[in-house]
Amino acid sequence: MKQILNHSSPKHWLLTSALGLLMIAPAAAQEEKPSLAEEMKACASISNAIERLVCFDDLVAALPTVTAEAADRGARGNAETRGKERAAEATSSALSARERAAQERAAAAERRAAEAEERLMQQQAEQRRAAAEAERRNAEAARNQPPSDKTYITINEAWQNARGLWRFRLDNGQEWHQTSSEGGVRYREGMNYYIEPGSFGSYFLSSDDNNRRMRIRLVD
Repeated sequence: MKQILNHSSPKHWLLTSALGLLMIAPAAAQEEKPSLAEEMKACASISNAIERLVCFDDLVAALPTVTAEAADRGARGNAETRGKERAAEATSSALSARERAAQERAAAAERRAAEAEERLMQQQAEQRRAAAEAERRNAEAARNQPPSDKTYITINEAWQNARGLWRFRLDNGQEWHQTSSEGGVRYREGMNYYIEPGSFGSYFLSSDDNNRRMRIRLVD
């Protein structure tokens, strides 16, 4: 006949309590892992020298794994830092290169503009010189060209030579000389005079106030 176990017996209660403690102990150990300092204190509290040495050896054996992991994390962190620094340096170098290139392009553009302005100024100066030379030649030609019809003149200077013949210098630079002492208009300062061509290349000086005239010639 089988013996029925009484659940309320002291043996059953002790067995249940022991099982409960066994289940709680690992969870508590996982939740509260002692620190290295606490483990070292625990090893130091061991009275047996051999057991104490074994305890410390176990702690030291566990240290390389932690140190290697920390070193690996530190190495990765240093590598990331160096990578960021190199990236920043590369970005700065690229920006500096672009800035230098932009400055060089701006300087080249300024040089080209200055050269173009200098060429323009030279061309303008050459044009002014050419215009001045053309004006001088025209004035020279006009000065050496007698009038083709009746032309009023402005006499700047008038004088007589030793023979009493008149000499006239006009405002355009022409110089006219009286060619003969035969009767003609008498020069008086302040009157309006004109030169009129005659026949066979002759020229005469006359005035509106007098119908007489003086034969003259253009001096080269």
